[in-house]
Amino acid sequence: MASSLQNGLLGSEQLPLRTEFFQMAGMAVQLSSTRIVRILLTTTDTAFLGHLGTQQLAGVALSAMWQGVPSTMVQFTIQAITTLASQARGAGNNKLVGDWLQTALLIAVVGSLPVMLVFWNVHMMVGITMKDPDTIEYARQFSQMMMWTLLPQFVYVALTSYFATIGVVMPATACTCITVLANIFFNWLFIYGYGSFEGLGFVGSPLATVASSYLQLFLFATYCIGIKGYHRPYWGGWSRAAIRWSRVKIFLALGIPTGMSSVVDWASGALAGSFSGLCGVQVAAGQNVLNGLFALTYSTVSGFSTATQIRLARYLGEGKPEAAKRILRIGSATLLSGGLIICVLLTMWSNKVWQVWTTDPVVMELCNSSMLAFMAGLMMAYLRFTLTVVSVSLGPREAKINLVANNIASWAIYIPLAYLMPITWGWGLSGFWWSDFAGEAFKVVCLSWAVSSVDWVKASLDARAKAAGEDTEVVEKLEKDAFSSLGAYATPSPATSLANVAIHSPGLLTGNAADNYASLDLPDGSKFLRSPNEQQPAYRVDI
Repeated sequence: MASSLQNGLLGSEQLPLRTEFFQMAGMAVQLSSTRIVRILLTTTDTAFLGHLGTQQLAGVALSAMWQGVPSTMVQFTIQAITTLASQARGAGNNKLVGDWLQTALLIAVVGSLPVMLVFWNVHMMVGITMKDPDTIEYARQFSQMMMWTLLPQFVYVALTSYFATIGVVMPATACTCITVLANIFFNWLFIYGYGSFEGLGFVGSPLATVASSYLQLFLFATYCIGIKGYHRPYWGGWSRAAIRWSRVKIFLALGIPTGMSSVVDWASGALAGSFSGLCGVQVAAGQNVLNGLFALTYSTVSGFSTATQIRLARYLGEGKPEAAKRILRIGSATLLSGGLIICVLLTMWSNKVWQVWTTDPVVMELCNSSMLAFMAGLMMAYLRFTLTVVSVSLGPREAKINLVANNIASWAIYIPLAYLMPITWGWGLSGFWWSDFAGEAFKVVCLSWAVSSVDWVKASLDARAKAAGEDTEVVEKLEKDAFSSLGAYATPSPATSLANVAIHSPGLLTGNAADNYASLDLPDGSKFLRSPNEQQPAYRVDI
């Protein structure tokens, strides 16, 4: 019986290659567009500031690295609403969906206070590795203004996650697109002024981000709540129960582990990135330019890695291991081809690319001299991202290998080499990217071994058992919407390095989230259990 089932799986029908590619590409474009608008919001700020001067660009880079550590903790903790609200909705308790939003808003407001305190003093962290007083002063001005973006950003995360659980996704992306355009205008106006308004210079750029953050929140809330009223079926009014400690405790039990995992990723990147301050202002500015370029270029093709994960999981759940392996090949080939195209274009027009961020000839020459290391790190990272999303889709064994490999590569390879290569060995800016290459290469070796040793038929049988009774098309859409909701908001700090895995793939897709939180004990003696129907992710039982 088992043998005949395996033979059936191996002989499963596949879509024509052309059809498969175009379906995957359609999904990838949607997912990439979500990430692009998020990256553009931070790229705009660094581009404007880079044209003010190299010290300004370096100060922003070093400040932003440390800003991401505490802010990502709160942002990913708030994401617990995605699981809890989905469970409540699946149980038919629409009022509880709205209550979890209130809990998330409480976490957003309270959580913003200690993070604001950190932002106020970030320049002290910058001063550990950067000795130029002007650069430290720019870092102080930037972070102390940027702290006012935290409250609207955190509230926006709570609202977009809440609405995503009830199927409202596109307004968040639309609002972010409008915000990108507004941010460009605000940067120009606040920095350079207009008419009798002379402009504020450097501090005008972070002020533009503050204005953009509030505008983004205002547009989203006005449309979804004030105009459309999407919340009404899932809102029972303001409730004191939503902010009681018992409810907050449940929320934090889910959110803090995810937040802490993201902090580890950010901290490793921030620590390694801070070493650029020891190399001087120009190297720190050059590192900011290359990081910005990497984030921008990867955002254009990142949808293929996420689409690979989603469709691979779907085919495994449908009992189609051959289709799953083929989608892996398609996704990997597409992503690497995109990387090669980016490298060719960069070789042809590198100076024009650097001019987006800076006109300092020293910084531009540093970037040119680091191009080979940057390309090597980029291609290796693209390959690793694909292997990562496949690993977390296959099962707990592969996910554990990914976690262990990521930690070893970040803390035992990348960070030590990020000090030795640029500083001790004198490789300068290119040393940061060769150290990144080494860390990514280690992960690729580990993940390649894990994926190559997978029994795809068994993996499909296991996934099929888990997906019993589920509509795979519905699950695929839910996972795509979940990623869109995660990427719809803009973090106040740009990416600090390739080691930051949190920004390169979704932390939790809906299927994985349901598995991770399948049996959550509640203080009142009840449990949340996963439902066999993904359209009703969980239900509540008294025990």
